[in-house]
Amino acid sequence: MVRVYKFFAYLLFFIMMLLVFIPKENLFYLLEKELAKEELYISNERLKEELFTLKIQNASLSYKGIAFADVQEIKSVFLFFYNEVSFKDMKLSSLLANYWPQKVQTGKISYSVLNPLDLQAVAKGDFGEIHAKYSLQKRVLKVFLTPSKLMLQKYRNSLRYFKKLKTGEYSYEKSL
Repeated sequence: MVRVYKFFAYLLFFIMMLLVFIPKENLFYLLEKELAKEELYISNERLKEELFTLKIQNASLSYKGIAFADVQEIKSVFLFFYNEVSFKDMKLSSLLANYWPQKVQTGKISYSVLNPLDLQAVAKGDFGEIHAKYSLQKRVLKVFLTPSKLMLQKYRNSLRYFKKLKTGEYSYEKSL
C-alpha cells in the first residue's frame, strides 16, 4: 500500500514539475503559428511567464488583416485537469460600434476534464453578461445574453439574431 502511495506522489510531483517548467512562451508561439493559418493574428503583445500561467499584455487582435480588438491583459492557466484563458479590458474596433458595444470588462474561456466535451465561456461588458457553451462533440454553440440597458436601447438590431426567452434573457444557437 505504501508503494502505491509513493507511486502516486511521484506521479503528481512529476506532473506539477512538468507544468511549472514547460516553456509557456514557446506554446504561445506555436498557438500563434496555428492561428495564422486561419488568418487570426495577435500582435504588439508583451509576454510574461509565471509559475502556472502566461500573461499576454497589450495585445492587438486582427482577422484577415482587419484589426477588431485591443486587449489589455490575457491570462492563460494550463493545468493538467483544468485550462483557462481569461482577459481584461477588451476594446472592440470602431468598425463594430454600430453592431455591438465596444467595451468588454472581463471574459473567460475554460475547459475541464470533468466535462471533456464542452468549452464554457463567460463575458461581462457594456452589452451585459454572456454565458456560452460550445459542444465539441455536437459542434453546437449556445449563447445566453442578459442584455444591459445600453444594449436594449442602442443595439436592438443586433438582438434580432437572438431569441428572447421568458426570463428576459436572449439565446442564440448555431451549428458550426
